[in-house]
Amino acid sequence: MRIKRALQGTALTAFAALAWFGAGSVGAKASVSIKDVTFDETNVKLEISFSDPELMVGIAKVDKSKKAKVTVWDIYEPEAGSQAGKAEIDLSKLSVVKDNYIAITTNDMDKPLYIKLAATAKRNKITFHGNTAKISDFKADGKDVEEIEYRRTTDAWTNVSYKIADLNFSEYQYQGAVLYIRQSGVDELAKITNKDAIDAYKGIQTEEVDINTVKNAAAINVPVYVIGKLPGKEVKLNIAKQANGPSVPVDYKKGTVTINKNLEYRVIKTAGVATYEAISSKSVKEINDLLKASDSVSAASSGVIEVRKQAVTRGKGKSASKWTRVKIEEPKTLSFSQDTQDINTATVDKPVTISTTSGAIMEAGYKLNSKGTAVTHLVLTNKTSDNYEYYLGSSAPAAGDKDIKTIKNNKAVNIKQEDASGKNVYIRLAGDKRAKRWAGAWTQAGTGIKIPVIASK
Repeated sequence: MRIKRALQGTALTAFAALAWFGAGSVGAKASVSIKDVTFDETNVKLEISFSDPELMVGIAKVDKSKKAKVTVWDIYEPEAGSQAGKAEIDLSKLSVVKDNYIAITTNDMDKPLYIKLAATAKRNKITFHGNTAKISDFKADGKDVEEIEYRRTTDAWTNVSYKIADLNFSEYQYQGAVLYIRQSGVDELAKITNKDAIDAYKGIQTEEVDINTVKNAAAINVPVYVIGKLPGKEVKLNIAKQANGPSVPVDYKKGTVTINKNLEYRVIKTAGVATYEAISSKSVKEINDLLKASDSVSAASSGVIEVRKQAVTRGKGKSASKWTRVKIEEPKTLSFSQDTQDINTATVDKPVTISTTSGAIMEAGYKLNSKGTAVTHLVLTNKTSDNYEYYLGSSAPAAGDKDIKTIKNNKAVNIKQEDASGKNVYIRLAGDKRAKRWAGAWTQAGTGIKIPVIASK
């Protein structure tokens, strides 16, 4: 579609324009009616079909007395070789907060076709609550709006309207986003017929000459077709990015997770999601307890604990932070593969090897004094590339017991015979912070240790 622009004098209006453009073609008049107009309220444009060599479209200025004046006409022509054309009129530069009048004419029309786009609200106010990710209200000139359109910065507008009460923008809180919100445009062309429009809409006046300079000039009433509204003013909504998850102290050796105050947590198990709880004061959780059965989820051998900052509900609110995730697992018990795993089966002359299905873990034996006449130490040797821990007592220790000792990988420890005598020996795989490996469960490897006595020679 080719477009030309013609500038008219300030007193030149429809009839003067008609004379300036020349008389119409011989034969049937190629007038444009309201039926030839299509309003695309989403993309803010008009489409006008015409069969005249030229179509003239102008934005009319209408004063308080309803006098209309068009000073600049855009001229549309069909493509070369075509008898008919379709003009696309961009309306994006029009102010949406005032009434807009558009005049449409051809060389064969004795008066223009006038259409009106009614004004939208001048002031829009929106309230967004970060804690619920919802809009609580959207007011246009103080009046509540129930439906809106929205788009991201990179999106085009669509013709889809949403009920504010149904909208939830939580998906945009992960990374943050900028949204543009507006009232939808209104297309009322379907309600209009030529006959109804003449009777239904108040006319505006268009004049051949300026009535201020020529007395008794006749004013011609022209019907105005109110075809709807442009979309409302856009409101920019900045949705803040969720804060990163909080620091979660983890003790892989003790098997505990510390949750600081004003945080909340939940446990994800193979059987489902445990309801999250808010923490008002610092709390240390043992992973065994976290994996136990709860009211909503059965017990599990592994899972994930998720911790985040609570949402802020005061004022406009603030979303909860992202989740910090920590994998947790039930401490694994050592399963010995030999009948001779009890340390008491060791003798002065022959150490005993403690093995599992994956291989040897530890060797237990005894150390003699320099004369070889008495046992001085119980010797435990770690046969693996991982650290192990041991404990001497009547029962397995509690988490964090100070008497828990480490046997480093491929190293041995000497335990005084008086410290070992009569005690049970418990061992486990040590926790490893760097490898994010939880300590294993205590497994009894010796019962009531009896220190061998060397017979007199």
